[in-house]
Amino acid sequence: MEHIVHLLAQYKYVILFPLSIIEGPVIAVIAGFLCINGFLNPFLVLPVIVSGDMIGDSLFYFLGRRGIPDFLKKIAGYFGLNPARIMRTRIYFNSNPVSSISLSKITPGVGIVGIYLAGITKIPYPKFIKICFATSVVQYPVYLCLGIFYGDAYIRISYYLNAFTSITLIAALT
Repeated sequence: MEHIVHLLAQYKYVILFPLSIIEGPVIAVIAGFLCINGFLNPFLVLPVIVSGDMIGDSLFYFLGRRGIPDFLKKIAGYFGLNPARIMRTRIYFNSNPVSSISLSKITPGVGIVGIYLAGITKIPYPKFIKICFATSVVQYPVYLCLGIFYGDAYIRISYYLNAFTSITLIAALT
């Protein structure tokens, strides 16, 4: 974590963008902390993070559009994911695209899987990216504010986000 803070303080928006593609929420909290200390401008941080998040979401969406690779089918079988469940997921995503994509984005740990499933279920990309954008525009100011108001606790916030992610993944897999 300390390395990320130093990298962001030194390279600012150049490193903020690729980091937000990989891990937006934690980076947004850290960026909020750096905004309050004068290293970053929150009015520049928000569009950079949302743009990075859109690229990350698009990447996983298009991976899903390509289908499920054979090695993932084998792994998925161990967790009870079969063609019938994928079909139920496809029906659910297609009938509830806003809630399923938005919940995928705001639920740590499951987010990538939900975005991937949106690609598998072939939700039209323009609809997908609009939902992702709207969700990110609401989601990331909250994370930035967490960083601004509680930024000195970013390590603790990161710990809780990681713990929540772990619990969510365990619950999703059971």
